[in-house]
Amino acid sequence: MRDLNALATFVAVVDLNSFSLAAERCGISKALVSKHIQTLEASMGVKLLNRTTRKLGLTQAGERFYERCARVIADAEDAVRDLEDASPDAHGLIRVSTAMSFGRLHLLPAIADFLREQASIQIDVTLSEHFVDLISGGADIVVRMADEPRLSNLVARKLAPVHHALVASPSYLASIGMLACPADLLRCNCLIYAGTGKREWQLSGPDGEHRIKVSGNFRANNGDGIAEAALAGLGVGILPSFIASPHLVAGRLIHVLPQYRPPQRTLYAVFLPDRHLPKRIREFVRFLSERFGPEAYWDTALRAAEHQHR
Repeated sequence: MRDLNALATFVAVVDLNSFSLAAERCGISKALVSKHIQTLEASMGVKLLNRTTRKLGLTQAGERFYERCARVIADAEDAVRDLEDASPDAHGLIRVSTAMSFGRLHLLPAIADFLREQASIQIDVTLSEHFVDLISGGADIVVRMADEPRLSNLVARKLAPVHHALVASPSYLASIGMLACPADLLRCNCLIYAGTGKREWQLSGPDGEHRIKVSGNFRANNGDGIAEAALAGLGVGILPSFIASPHLVAGRLIHVLPQYRPPQRTLYAVFLPDRHLPKRIREFVRFLSERFGPEAYWDTALRAAEHQHR
């Protein structure tokens, strides 16, 4: 009987066309990936892969072997998922990747509550400004905001709308005077989000669309940095409401040009398509959908505070 782990490693190498990515997916070292392939080839007396420094390719024998191995691994995974579905409790590991600000403020507290309900599940969280490659196996779920999902080979489940607002501290606004229209931003110190590299802000208002080429002496690669700079009175920034809401409610920040709004985005849970999605992932996505949507609680709190002050 061949080692099923070695067969799974072989399938991962072919699927990902990389020993390194296969090692990540299988949770083993690159050296062990090489050993698995060498052991398979030696035990069967046939070469499976043509390897050069730049690319991998299946031999004729390797192509036939891969087709059978891929079916074996898929059947094994289906068998495990069938057992999971038959169990009254979801269990297993979920690897989640999300942005730093959203993760710290909202996803980590949500995960804590989820794990109180689902004690048999383990969650491994990565906070990063970079979108993790789901195909390489770096994560099972990515929770991110986007204009719209652009990857057709992934499933993107909408969790909640994400509104953005122009904000500044009361002290900064007092120092520069009244802002009446988007063009007034040209005389402001604007806090730039370095993740996009864009210095043009798009705003929609009662008189249509505006594109303002802004400038400023502060940049940050995540929302926390923009928020801290705004709270310190450095200038005007654009923040998602999931960061800005408590500061706006408390009066630490103020809406700038409230009749003009940056484009709305959407919070998604993104994962690979799978006809037998593991129960633990289905339960987690369901929990997030209920937790954050259809109207996010931070927007509800902000709307209530704005209504109270009218």
